[in-house]
Amino acid sequence: MPVKKSEKKRKKYYLVDYENVHKTGLYGIDKLEKNDNVIIFYSPNADKLPFSLHNQIIETKAEITYFEVDTVGKNALDFQLSSYIGYIVGKHPKCMCYIISKDNGYQNVCNFWRKHGMKISLTPDISQCKKYDPIKKSDIKDAVNSLELEKEDTDFIKDLIIENIERYDIPLPKIKCLINQELCRRFGSEKTKTIYSSIKFLIK
Repeated sequence: MPVKKSEKKRKKYYLVDYENVHKTGLYGIDKLEKNDNVIIFYSPNADKLPFSLHNQIIETKAEITYFEVDTVGKNALDFQLSSYIGYIVGKHPKCMCYIISKDNGYQNVCNFWRKHGMKISLTPDISQCKKYDPIKKSDIKDAVNSLELEKEDTDFIKDLIIENIERYDIPLPKIKCLINQELCRRFGSEKTKTIYSSIKFLIK
């Protein structure tokens, strides 16, 4: 039976600033799947892969692309990697992108695209990307139902989480604060502590 379009997995792109992270940024590459795409941006300053890393790349099911970057000028690799994200979004607007780097300057790129509805995160290596995957609504339902509250209250909490975790116009700490404030208004500070401890893993 053919897979329905709605059931297909979201395409994922891992854009690696190899000049910044070197081999550590590719930790976890051997665990990726066929629907994953790894794009490694490297420069003459960082163009060597250890033999052990070669083996992991060979074992991965993901598609691998290499871009040698002309590093004339400051931050040349950063600019080219950031520009390529726009190309990806144009072709696959519903994809998930991860920038693999320890350079927090990329956070500005993430914030820009989040405001335009794109799923994008900055992380130091591929193995940590899983924790940035979008939360499923079924996970929200399970977590909230475990609180054993009245239906009206569980519906309120589910709607509150969904409404806020899908926002990209404000940073995550602000989103956490807003959710906590709304819970306090409805349930009071003491009950909110119990509720928030059960749902905080969803707010990321």
